[in-house]
This record gives sequence, C-alpha cells and structure tokens, in this order.
Amino acid sequence: MNKVKITIIYMLLMLMLGAGMVSIVEAAGYNPVVQQAQTQLAASGFDPGVLDGIYGPNTAKAIRGYQNSQGLSASGELDSATLSSMNIGVSVDLVNNVADWRSVPNQSEIDQMVATTNNPSNPYTDYRPNAPAANLDLPGKAILAAMNRSADVYGSRLPGQPKYTAQGYKYMRECLKTGYAPTHWSDMTIHYYCQMSKPRVCFTYALSGKSTGGVKYTRPKAYQGCANGQLGNSADFKWVADDQPLLFQYVMFGQTHAFNHEQEQAIINAFYGVNNPADKRECRKKRPRRTEDPRDGSHCLVDKVMATRLVGKSR
Repeated sequence: MNKVKITIIYMLLMLMLGAGMVSIVEAAGYNPVVQQAQTQLAASGFDPGVLDGIYGPNTAKAIRGYQNSQGLSASGELDSATLSSMNIGVSVDLVNNVADWRSVPNQSEIDQMVATTNNPSNPYTDYRPNAPAANLDLPGKAILAAMNRSADVYGSRLPGQPKYTAQGYKYMRECLKTGYAPTHWSDMTIHYYCQMSKPRVCFTYALSGKSTGGVKYTRPKAYQGCANGQLGNSADFKWVADDQPLLFQYVMFGQTHAFNHEQEQAIINAFYGVNNPADKRECRKKRPRRTEDPRDGSHCLVDKVMATRLVGKSR
C-alpha cells in the first residue's frame, strides 16, 4: 500500500472519529468500561484475552460470542444494547440525580471487606494486576456531601467559587497530577481524596514510606495509624476520623476497579458542577484532569479512553 493510500485512509478515519462514527471503545487505549466488560465476558465463558481494558481482536470475538448467546446483533462492539445486557451503565444523566445507591457501610462490613487480600472470590479485596471490576454501588449523596465539606474546610474549590483558597486549590491540582501510584486509584478515590489538603498528608506519607522509615504501609494500616494518632501529621487527620471515617475507608480501601464506574463519574461531575458531561468544553473548563485522563475533554464521561492503564495493586 503506497503512502497516498495510507494518508487517505488515515484522513477518513480521523473524519469518522470526529463525526462520532467510530465507537470510542474501538479506539486504541485503556478504557475502564472495556475492562469491566472483559471481566463479565470471561465470567460468562467468552474469553476476551487479557483483562487489560484495551479493545482488540480477542475482545471483539468474545463480544460477538456473547451477543449471539443473548440474541443481540453480533457486531463485536460494546454498543448500548450489549452494555445494557451486561448491566454496565455509561449514562451522562446521573450527574443531576446523584443518589445513595447503597447505604454507608458500617465498620464491621468494611472490616469484613478487607479481611482477606487477593481473594478472587471477593473482587473488593482482589488487588492482583488486572483485577476484575467489582462494580460495587456507592453511597453517592453521602460521598458528595463529604467532598463538599472537605472542599469548603480546606479551600480546594475552583477559582471564583465560594471558599476557594489559592493554597487549597494548588494542593488539590497537585494531588490529581501526582506521579505517585495514581494508576492504582479509581477516579472516585483520587477525586475524593484530593479535596482534603492537610488531612491527607498523614495517609500519603504512610503509603509512600516517607513517615514510616521507608516502609510503605497498606491503605488499611495507614488509616489505622493516622486515626489512632500513631503516625506523623495525625492531628490534621483527626478531622477525617471524626467527620467521615466510614466513607473514607470505603472509598480508599477499594481496589482500582471496585466501584460502579457510572456512579463514580456522576458523583465527581456533580461535585465540580458539570451539568453536561458530554460537552467537552464544559468538561475542560470545570473538571480538573487527573494524570491518566484523556486530554480531549472527554474525561467527564464514563466511557473514556485513558492515557494510562489503571491496575490493581497488592496491599
């Protein structure tokens, strides 16, 4: 094939992408929704290959097999009918209807969730690389309220908003752009955490080993040390332990793909005041990007192609 033909094909592909004629899941790159679908395909007996969140030939073949088994059009794409059949939601409408999709868990529930690590029968505690999505429901209203309290107390609002402070906003943006293990944190985890400014120092230093003699604490152990006053900067962390201990543990202890992606994005977008997640201009203007987010203004969407693959991590 000569260079002219290659150029023409490339231009046509770009036009199709711009016109929305090519599904986002067909683009090369990591997509959390694709990974969730791969998990469910594998569980249903249709082998998509590595559960890496990247749409490829093996995934397309598995999707076609699943679609045939469900009487769906065997397109090999994760179209709306297929996602609906898998109970995977990608709606942009939930932002205006954030709910407590589950109640705030009690301490015994959380303790049970983290009692066993790397247990494939309990996806919440399965921290292996490429761990499957647990698709856990979130106490959405409670988390949104907690994020708002944190932002108001520590000034991590966007410029021009009430209770904004330059320092709080700076800390929040730096947190979202961190190079420290961000691929092990879900969108919900990192956006919730980054609003906290001073309280999160104790927890972050324990995770990184900065305050623990180089020993990197697990998330449950770091929480325990900060909440009990045993680690540096615990005095600031006391605000978390007093104000939202159960929410903090639930959001922070889950592995990268623990939570329902649709609910995650609804809460995050509501917090930043994004009314239409599909509007790329509004998304760019209102919602700060995390390190791994796409740069094209699609980072407010559930079904997005991220720059870096998010992976589970052994605790």
